[in-house]
Amino acid sequence: MHWQDTQIAVVEYDGRFFALNGWNDECFDRCWECSSNDGKRFDSIVGDKTYKIWNDENGVRLEANCFEAKEGIEYMYKVLVPYSGAANSLNGEILRAVLSIDNCEARMSGAIKFLQSHIDDEYTLKLLNHIKDGDRVKFSEFKSRVESDIYAKFLANEFIDNFEDFEDLAD
Repeated sequence: MHWQDTQIAVVEYDGRFFALNGWNDECFDRCWECSSNDGKRFDSIVGDKTYKIWNDENGVRLEANCFEAKEGIEYMYKVLVPYSGAANSLNGEILRAVLSIDNCEARMSGAIKFLQSHIDDEYTLKLLNHIKDGDRVKFSEFKSRVESDIYAKFLANEFIDNFEDFEDLAD
């Protein structure tokens, strides 16, 4: 599955487009500003902020999410990792693959293959190979190293479009 093949609802607000995500029975609390070629379908992410969007008697309302620094890693996951389908950024798909390994999901082999082709650090790859061989003793170190690298890129606003779904690489 490719993320651009999924239907992500888009709403226009003040001439800008937002992808709706994270319905909590009151509002969509993890929305992204996005580009939209037709005003209806999500095309690509714009920026790194997330928003709350809801509809009340005054119409569509929008409010930027604000997180404290200590919530940075959690915020990064909320911005980059969707709840279904492939992530739209390479960093998001890397995090999604790490979560798949952490949860011992059925298509973990695809996650490992994906990570092997997108992680450059030799030590982190060595840790990944231990995990591939069934040794999870250093998984938390592996996850921490990946998260730190992605978080630095996230803070630097480095977004690279993703065109792969790691589940498609599973054996």
